[in-house]
Amino acid sequence: MTTRNYREVSTDISYQNEAFSQNKDSIRLLSDEKCKGIVEGIKTHMSDEGLLFVNIVSWWAGSQRWARNKASLTSDQRDITISVERIVGGSRVFLITNQHDSESLRGIAGLAEHYAQKNAGNIGTEMALEIPKWNSSGTNVWSDSTFNRTAEENGVAVAELARMSVKDGLLSSGYIESFGANTYRYSRDQWNRESLVNGRHTQMQCSVTVRHPNGTGSGWTGKSSFDLADVDIHSLAQNAYDRCIRTLDPVRIEPGRYQTILEPQATQEFARLLLEALNRRPPELSPAYPTSLGYDQSLSRFRSKLGMRFVDERITMKHDPSDPRTGTHLEPGIDPVTILEKGILRTLINSYGHSVSQESSLTYAGPRASYSIEGADISVEEMIESTKRGLLMAKVSVSTLVDKMSLLYTGTTRDGLWLIENGKITKPVRNFRWTESPLFVFNNIEQIGISESVFTPQVNRNATRGGLQFGVPRVVVPTLKVNDFSFTSTIDAI
Repeated sequence: MTTRNYREVSTDISYQNEAFSQNKDSIRLLSDEKCKGIVEGIKTHMSDEGLLFVNIVSWWAGSQRWARNKASLTSDQRDITISVERIVGGSRVFLITNQHDSESLRGIAGLAEHYAQKNAGNIGTEMALEIPKWNSSGTNVWSDSTFNRTAEENGVAVAELARMSVKDGLLSSGYIESFGANTYRYSRDQWNRESLVNGRHTQMQCSVTVRHPNGTGSGWTGKSSFDLADVDIHSLAQNAYDRCIRTLDPVRIEPGRYQTILEPQATQEFARLLLEALNRRPPELSPAYPTSLGYDQSLSRFRSKLGMRFVDERITMKHDPSDPRTGTHLEPGIDPVTILEKGILRTLINSYGHSVSQESSLTYAGPRASYSIEGADISVEEMIESTKRGLLMAKVSVSTLVDKMSLLYTGTTRDGLWLIENGKITKPVRNFRWTESPLFVFNNIEQIGISESVFTPQVNRNATRGGLQFGVPRVVVPTLKVNDFSFTSTIDAI
């Protein structure tokens, strides 16, 4: 991986970025034509026997980081990952390189072919595998404005926030990152049938934190999207600043069960915890999970809650490759899937191996890092006006599993908790430790608000196998007003 870091600390954050202007000579992403040449170069050193998979991922990321109102890092990163998987007579060889010159390609291709052929006779059974079903349908997740975002533009945005924070004696920190990648995948099965899928994607993300130096207030905002137009950096910075001011000198109130408004970033955490539990597992493990209905004596088998009401009937969770908010995926077999439909459990997520070996008749519904939950047209302000006494919660963190069967988790609130009295926010509140289950949250909903994209950081830049699915998760969830949310103790953290 090539990384260029240019550090400069300035008291007024007015720095220059000439270094980047002088280092634009290298190519950020490999073109499809170049990728095709790499594949052909590898194929020339392979026999026609067996299976061949070649995945090529090239990516670029430019980021600006700052802390305590000072620029700390401006970086330009790029990398190329070429993976070669060779299967001959049951023998499997998997190799990775980041070099694409002819000598390196000859070396990795020759090594893969040598060991695959060498061990083919030592494997007991012949592997008869067809190439996966590639589904490249979906919507465009490429943005020129995201890919062309410059360090100079980021620096201006950071300087503006820093000046605003310095003026009122506050401290700001965070990062702005633009990301772009090109994925190119070639497959050939044992019958010499070839398949190709390729695509590009971008990701823009911004995280901003503003805190008071004496530790009495903190505000955070963040946003992720493939399109820069959806990430208003100025508004995010202003929002973090305003939240910090609104959380100064919080009061302590008693723990207990409160009617609580979960902003989308908080909703996302409980949706993630719920989604992680909706996996199809071996029958002997089923009784330990909330998706199990128990053992049916008449059928002599374990039954799941598929087709039964699982959460509030207003909740529909799905992944749609054609939805521009959640993007498309390049993983084999990724099709539109509805996980929860009007509260009814419609899909249990399978691993590829489980769906093939145990339930091959089922459609492969692989793990979903990107998903959306349908919302309504109720605003946060309307939710607050209809609340006699409750809490507005901006964010949660440190989710730890307490009980697997009930999905009981514990964690803490962060960066914004306010008391609502008689339809108005009256004062900031000291943070709580909460102990609650996402099942309880999604079954005790008073109101559902407007859905919007939330902050979902990059997971795996190389993403040689998962493509956009695990490389760039995108989540769209609504604000939720939940009854009797459990806060178990106060904490001193801000």
